[in-house]
Amino acid sequence: MTGRPSVWYLAPLLVMSAIYYSSSQSGSAQTVGSMPLGPGWFHNLLHVPAYALLAASWGLALPQRRRWRGASLIFALTLGYGIFDEWHQSFVPGRECSAADLLRDAVGAGLGLWLSNRMMLSRRRLPTCARRTLGK
Repeated sequence: MTGRPSVWYLAPLLVMSAIYYSSSQSGSAQTVGSMPLGPGWFHNLLHVPAYALLAASWGLALPQRRRWRGASLIFALTLGYGIFDEWHQSFVPGRECSAADLLRDAVGAGLGLWLSNRMMLSRRRLPTCARRTLGK
């Protein structure tokens, strides 16, 4: 089989759906057990891994991700979604649009690009039979 498994193209859409759902919750409705996820530090930390996962999933789905243009496209798609998400939150009760959150989204996008690049570099070191099994 040549090309990418088609499920990789769905991964960024699933991550974006999860981010959209999470940001659609009102500020008072976001809790884990008794710990609120509202405007506190824990909620703010979730931006980095969420957008790192989004960038990494775009990195696995889109071809030529190791080139400068591919990385720029992935970063732009991820940060563009971050801008859309912050705008969307401005309409949700108890939530607000924040430049600091957008900065955390950018850090997550950069981390996700780095991680997906590292995964692809390590995959190239695998024997040929393992690369075929992983869909390369």
